[in-house]
Amino acid sequence: MAHEKITSGLRQTMVQAGTADTVTALVRTRLPEPARENLARVREQVEGEHLATRRSDLLRAVPGRYDKGEEFCTALQREVTEAHAPIMSGAPNGTSLWLAGAIAVSGTAAEIEDLARHEDVTRIEPNPVVEVPRVLRTPLEDSPESVDGSAWGLATIGAPDVWGGYGRGDGVLVGHLDTGVDADHPALTGKVVAFAEFDGAGNQVPTAGPYDTDQHGTHTAGTIVGRTHRGVNIGVAPDARLASALVLPGGSGTIAQVIAGMQWCVAEGVHVINMSLSVPKYSTVWNAPIINAWLSGVIVVAAIGNSGQGTSDGPGNDPLCIGVGATHPAESTAGFSGGQVLPGVPWGPYQLTYIKPDICAPGVRVVSSVGKDGLAAFNGTSMAAPHVAGAVALLQSAEPALRGDPFATRALLLGCVEDHGEAGRDPRYGFGRVDARSSAHQAIALR
Repeated sequence: MAHEKITSGLRQTMVQAGTADTVTALVRTRLPEPARENLARVREQVEGEHLATRRSDLLRAVPGRYDKGEEFCTALQREVTEAHAPIMSGAPNGTSLWLAGAIAVSGTAAEIEDLARHEDVTRIEPNPVVEVPRVLRTPLEDSPESVDGSAWGLATIGAPDVWGGYGRGDGVLVGHLDTGVDADHPALTGKVVAFAEFDGAGNQVPTAGPYDTDQHGTHTAGTIVGRTHRGVNIGVAPDARLASALVLPGGSGTIAQVIAGMQWCVAEGVHVINMSLSVPKYSTVWNAPIINAWLSGVIVVAAIGNSGQGTSDGPGNDPLCIGVGATHPAESTAGFSGGQVLPGVPWGPYQLTYIKPDICAPGVRVVSSVGKDGLAAFNGTSMAAPHVAGAVALLQSAEPALRGDPFATRALLLGCVEDHGEAGRDPRYGFGRVDARSSAHQAIALR
């Protein structure tokens, strides 16, 4: 019986590792079932979006406000911690990933075999690798000229128009999961108000302060909150602040690292999380942490991947996550941008059919911060997702009542796009290109 609890993928890893080597894994345990009303609400939303062809079909969800995030999060931590307590004492280097209802462990094959015999353990599975999607750096001089002092992506989504009348992201805290961040970059000084680093088993490790193990994290952070640098506005929401978690050292990490970063962000009180990272194909491993973040009042945004049409990566292809594709300055989708129909994928007790991405944003020749004082132009859905996370910050700055309400925020964001492609959602543009100006205006109009 214990042997059957270890998945075949993990079993293969354990065999390859040998008797003395350490293996990291995710342990699933007996937990209270998610509330049926929460699952039903999400199912209704996903299926309604799949059939939507008009803005009104999406905006209908705005009045049904959600304000139970803090209460839900407190109860979730308590219930999962209590359920994990009998197992944690015997878990080798165990870390409770309460947001996912899992325990990350790091031990020998024998220790994992022994843990599988615990009556409250239901399954032990691999701890897969997560990576930064491959991005292409292009010459800075080949990037489109700034528009009235703002990078082309900001101008395209109407961010500067929001600054003048609705807000600049003030009061909004953005979670940032990436390769780290160089908080000393002039565009980012004073922007990073919290920083944490996690290892492959999801443990928080001591750090002297914010730093970047690559240029990727500093670039995505700049697109979200960067101030004017070298005469160019680079950040969508320049008055928002960052809680940044280093979960992809050097560009890659594990599922446990990412989930640990997510739950740290939730505990820090963020309003939106940006994840410019990916794992190929659809996986149910993202379901629990994303719905639990959502029900805790946090909207989750992620890149859809850079493998082109007919593909999509997790977590961006999770039903609830806002998956983001990339567009050119000419508003066409980038050839590398992922997108597909996902037919009958397992989600909780349901089989769901839907299209990804949900939305698209500028992702080609995007100029943002790198290094200690530089600017660089990168291509990728990694560059598109921060535009959307920044647009969420602008939306929730314009209408503070939206903070803690991911359902209404999502409806306004997707219902106010600049429509491209087919009516409704299609596998290239999603519902269309994000429009920060229109969504902020609509939020005020619906007060």
